[in-house]
Amino acid sequence: MAFTASQLEDITTWCSNSPELALERKQTQRQFFGNDDERPVKYWEGAGDPMSRERRFIGWFSFDFRLPDDRPPAQFATESLYRGAELVEALDAVHRARFVLAIVTSTDRKRTTFLELETEVFEVRNTTWAQLLTRGTAVIAHLVPVRNRYWLAGPGWLQWPIGIGPNMRGDLSKFQFDPIQLERLMQGRASDPTERPAAHAPQDATLDEAVARFTSAATEAGRADLIMSLDDWRTLVLAHMGDSDPNAYFQDVMARIGPASSLDDLNGWLALANNIWNTTPQPDRSGKTATELSAPWRNPA
Repeated sequence: MAFTASQLEDITTWCSNSPELALERKQTQRQFFGNDDERPVKYWEGAGDPMSRERRFIGWFSFDFRLPDDRPPAQFATESLYRGAELVEALDAVHRARFVLAIVTSTDRKRTTFLELETEVFEVRNTTWAQLLTRGTAVIAHLVPVRNRYWLAGPGWLQWPIGIGPNMRGDLSKFQFDPIQLERLMQGRASDPTERPAAHAPQDATLDEAVARFTSAATEAGRADLIMSLDDWRTLVLAHMGDSDPNAYFQDVMARIGPASSLDDLNGWLALANNIWNTTPQPDRSGKTATELSAPWRNPA
């Protein structure tokens, strides 16, 4: 008998409710949500409601957390719920669960969605996914295999709101991260502020200042390959000004950055590149920059 979606729900519900794991759940909730971190939290839109937060926690707690005997709670739950052939099937499934960021390549609009992670393809059976997700979007989720036939979606999955261009897509395995890193990102907290080239989104007044800021960060990080002259940056931005795809400039920048140490690291570089974009004079706007054009609504009189 193959592992089923109802069994997956039973296992994660057991992890969520069982008295045997009550102490571990209480202790690890502080770790997962960063309750000891005094930095303010401002969740991404749609990510901060209690149900979504709880489902993400249970996904991590079930499959990624380790008990003192090195078992994930999902294994403890499985051994408590099943016997015989059902136990063997369920243990195989929970042991091979994965947390992935992957691209939707197709859906039958009924129950099957295909995901791609570089050369890997995941056939996911989930009615909600098949009806909701569209080609080219990305999801991040725990995927639980049913033998070698298809996958089931674990609790706490979400549609990734950040556009992923072809350059990043071809290197997507380097942008995978764990559920706690994801939670910090959605909370608006960096996992480690020292990893970021900029502590906040910079807003310089001129292109000279923006390029100098990027150059300083690249020099400090030992990334001589990212140091470009003011003229080179201006040429790069102007080359993308007329793009129909608003993400093309950032895809070009990501290709230059290459593998990042974390998503926070990548976001820091992109913030610096965005600062350069915003301070580059636009020929079709009488030489005004995006910063100047947005001043009236950013700083109303």
